[in-house]
Amino acid sequence: MKIVKTALLFLSLVIALPAMAITLNEAKGQGLVGEANSGYIAVVSQSSAELEKLVANVNAKRKAEYARIAKRNNIDIAQVAARAAEKLEARLAPGEYYQDNRGRWAQK
Repeated sequence: MKIVKTALLFLSLVIALPAMAITLNEAKGQGLVGEANSGYIAVVSQSSAELEKLVANVNAKRKAEYARIAKRNNIDIAQVAARAAEKLEARLAPGEYYQDNRGRWAQK
């Protein structure tokens, strides 16, 4: 379990890519995207081609990192994604969106 926690800490640092973080943070701040309960981001409202591209890019990077962590720790990728979802939700700023266990969007 300690290995998983360490890996998730590393994951949080990798996810915060400088070029993507500003755009992702802006989208989160405007309420356009939120942290889904799956460990990935999703569009909350007002989808656009640019927003869909951002979501796809961030989620592809997350999926690749989740797969590396899962393989390294011999666990299922769904377990890594679920744990990441908890950590990502906890780091949200007030007013940002997250998906509850029933799939409903809520603000922190």
